[in-house]
Amino acid sequence: MNSPKRLLDRKQVQSQFDRAAVTYDNVASLQRQMGSDLLQQIMKHGIAKDGHLIDLGCGTGELLQQLELAGFSKLFGLDLSSQMISVAEQKAPSVNFHHAAIEEMPFDECGFDIVVSNAAIQWCDIQSAAIEIFRVMKPEARLFANVFSKGTLSQWHDAFLVGGFESRVHPLANSNEIETAFESAGLENIEIETRKETTSFESVKSMFDSIRQLGATNAMSSRSRSFSRTEYLTLKDHFQTVLESNHKLELGFEWVQISAEKMARR
Repeated sequence: MNSPKRLLDRKQVQSQFDRAAVTYDNVASLQRQMGSDLLQQIMKHGIAKDGHLIDLGCGTGELLQQLELAGFSKLFGLDLSSQMISVAEQKAPSVNFHHAAIEEMPFDECGFDIVVSNAAIQWCDIQSAAIEIFRVMKPEARLFANVFSKGTLSQWHDAFLVGGFESRVHPLANSNEIETAFESAGLENIEIETRKETTSFESVKSMFDSIRQLGATNAMSSRSRSFSRTEYLTLKDHFQTVLESNHKLELGFEWVQISAEKMARR
């Protein structure tokens, strides 16, 4: 799990998603499906649609747009990237957007009936994010979240190591660490499900472009330097060999889907 000794470079996170804002929707088909799955979970729980709902790490507003179409009326969005918010405002103009980090939300405590987050919390210090999420939830509020976990982009990670380089894949918590963070923050009735998906590519270029356009790069403050041209060419050769051997390239994604509740205290 992220800890004080393994701090995120928040400016790097913001920068990479600012750059990716205009291309993100073109390559985020998996994230879009994950968001649709979250919406289905919300609907299964029979959540009232007139409650205050916030999407943390709302990105380009895809999930907020779906929630609006589903009848939710008091919607808020929060993201670290102002450029992502600019795109989201075009999709869901009625939503109240805020530019801020999940770990430092500009809201009073106990303000939201529903908190959702799709593929964003992995870019936070997860323990700090869980504590802050608990703080802004009303008693009896519910959380629905997808969090990418350890094992995501394992092929990319392994390629760096095969080439003799430090891995540039963003380090992710495992499912147990993620569950523990939310449990330690005070959330209860936690339901957690691990999920996996594999994305295939027909060329090395399309794989590299997809990662770049998603903004999926290492954002730890401990990373020693930027991705070098030598590393780029070595990885390109590695994946070209894989492509010629297997006639396709694959990247694996793993995440946990979480449902949890902030219980009312008597």
